[in-house]
Amino acid sequence: MHRRQFIKACAGAAATASIAGSMPAVASNGYFSRPGLQLFTVMTQLDKDFDGTLKTVSDIGYRQVETMGSFNMSAKELQTKLLENNLVTLSQHLMPGDLYQSFSRYYRGELTWDEIIKIFIHAFDFSKVETFIEEAINRAIPLGQKYIVWQVNWQKEYGMKEVKQHLKAFRTAGKMCKEAGLTFAFHNHDHEFQPLKGTTAYDILVQETDPDEVKMEMDFMWASYAGVDPAAYLRKYPGRYKLAHLKDHDKSGKIVLPGQGVEDFTELLKAAEEAGIEQSYFEFDQPVNPIEEITAAYKYLSAIPRK
Repeated sequence: MHRRQFIKACAGAAATASIAGSMPAVASNGYFSRPGLQLFTVMTQLDKDFDGTLKTVSDIGYRQVETMGSFNMSAKELQTKLLENNLVTLSQHLMPGDLYQSFSRYYRGELTWDEIIKIFIHAFDFSKVETFIEEAINRAIPLGQKYIVWQVNWQKEYGMKEVKQHLKAFRTAGKMCKEAGLTFAFHNHDHEFQPLKGTTAYDILVQETDPDEVKMEMDFMWASYAGVDPAAYLRKYPGRYKLAHLKDHDKSGKIVLPGQGVEDFTELLKAAEEAGIEQSYFEFDQPVNPIEEITAAYKYLSAIPRK
């Protein structure tokens, strides 16, 4: 038996069993009806009071959360904290090495934007893909997660060279995750949709990766901000989308809470469900009053009719 298969066999069954009693309601097509939360939105609160913040998130009504690695703790410890608060996690955003600590320092004002960007680029060094995907797999299995998400590509330029680098990395990550019984996914921002040689970087990344090994987490707001119709992409590439991020922006491009901007969330959530997306998460890139913001978002998104 391959080493990763052995890890999966030993840890995967235990993790699945431990979360079975806490899973939120799920439709027959696999779609979680409640909005989830990308925990980045409350990162500053987590750093101050991790357990108390998880309790607040749960008390608001969230059940599914997306993690940032395992928040500088062991996956087993994080799983315990989540389950104690009736929370489960389907997916994680990559946090290679000690990146989470650096990210926390940035939000405490100890690092500049330019400094954290350099740290991110170094952490996602293309020559170390196997190392940090293996690290993510070893976190995901005891957490009972299904998806590992590559969420960043902040290179100063994003041309064919960068696209080819990402293609190679995504193919490697996809094969590794599949071998471990997991699924790799890519989260977009806006710059992937800029014109590139008659198409876009995003389209190349979707078209030139294996549909069985590389899925997508659609950030509706960033796609809309880039001037494309995110729902049209869900229809364009059926079967490729498994996760989604929900946030809004106004006509000036400022990120705002769902319902305060231009996005039609009734149509987006309908399109997400029809496309086979399993979980949609609220995320707020620029939180000011995070608890108030996640409360308002939950109330708004929960009130939108589902099938």
